[in-house]
Amino acid sequence: MEVVSPTDSFGYVEAKVLDWLTGGCRMVLVVNSDTRTVTMYRSRTDIEVLVEDEWLDGGDVVPGWRLPIRELFD
Repeated sequence: MEVVSPTDSFGYVEAKVLDWLTGGCRMVLVVNSDTRTVTMYRSRTDIEVLVEDEWLDGGDVVPGWRLPIRELFD
């Protein structure tokens, strides 16, 4: 999980995500408090942006784990 800080550029965060995916991570989560979103990367092409009214689901990576996105920002 990466939490975007105000000084992080998109390119910097994207490079980290790609490094982790290339290294074998099956899921990378990027939390952005400015947009109140979580971007879930499963691969370079399987990317989902979740908004605060949705739930984060661990799927087959963390079975049974669910978290309302809103709780990350409250």
